[in-house]
Amino acid sequence: MKSLRVRLALTGSIAIYLPVVLVFGVTAINYESYGVVGDDGVERTVSRSGIEPSGWAVLTVVLLLPVTVALAWWWSGRAVRPFERVRAAAERIEGTDLGLRVGNAEGTTEAVALAAAFDSMLDRLERSAAVQRQLVEEASHELRTPLAVLITGADVVLAHPEPSLELYREGMERSRSAAHRLRDVVDELLVDARGRARVIERRPVDLAELVREVAAEFAPAAVEVTGATSAEAAVDGPSVRRAIGNLVGNAVKHAPEGTVVAVEVEAAPDAVAVTVSDEGPGIPEADRERVFERFWRGESAPGTGLGLPIARQIAQAHGGDVELLDSAGFNDSGSGCRFRLTLPRGAL
Repeated sequence: MKSLRVRLALTGSIAIYLPVVLVFGVTAINYESYGVVGDDGVERTVSRSGIEPSGWAVLTVVLLLPVTVALAWWWSGRAVRPFERVRAAAERIEGTDLGLRVGNAEGTTEAVALAAAFDSMLDRLERSAAVQRQLVEEASHELRTPLAVLITGADVVLAHPEPSLELYREGMERSRSAAHRLRDVVDELLVDARGRARVIERRPVDLAELVREVAAEFAPAAVEVTGATSAEAAVDGPSVRRAIGNLVGNAVKHAPEGTVVAVEVEAAPDAVAVTVSDEGPGIPEADRERVFERFWRGESAPGTGLGLPIARQIAQAHGGDVELLDSAGFNDSGSGCRFRLTLPRGAL
């Protein structure tokens, strides 16, 4: 009795056959009344009732039973058919092929809604799988370069017939640089992966104070914080700290020596904005759309190319965003970069 179709068929059979039985019982009752003269010579009316079904009525009721069961079984099959389609689709889906969909299901409102929800879930899974494949491909490409430097450096030293101390030193310096590059890429990938799986834990945080703490971490670099002295918002503190740190760190890397990285905190009634500005070389107009692509760094730019994408991912997880602003009018040269991180205040 765990089968929904069996339960529906049984319920439908009873619902159809019970009225037939009741009608048969009512029509089979025979009611008679007649007069009887008693011993005292008085005539009295006597009534008698009984069940006297006719042969045709009994035969009709018996023949209707299998017809009722068959009709109920057919009806229950139509009722559960959309669920069967969802089950069959789930059984045919493989980890490497998420393109299958249930499609336009027919049936009850609940069944149609279930099919639509199942297709929507498959859409999300397919997008997630595509992002994961892209991330793996890009990560393998990024990790292959420093690994090749390590291997080539070791081969050069080992292949030299009479390696000198200077040759060893050059090889070790190249290896150290490549190892640092590997470490940075792995660290950023771990943060990216954790950010994707993380459940945002919103708590009241003073973002202005958080910005000042992040700026202090980059000393002795000149990072100047201006704007609101207090700006509370319900956010996930550690992840937002990472996002702000990525923006400030990116600005410090590109800022020329002797210049100041400006960080402005703006507190609005419904949101808090943190704008990070530097006077570096800036980003060409043709590359402005690519700054948030994973592993994109521009020509000979330092870093792993994951800082800005991770900052935007964290902001979007909170319902905000990170955008690249126009630097015109920010300084005399009109160069540099300005990134704005916007976060909704949420329910404090």
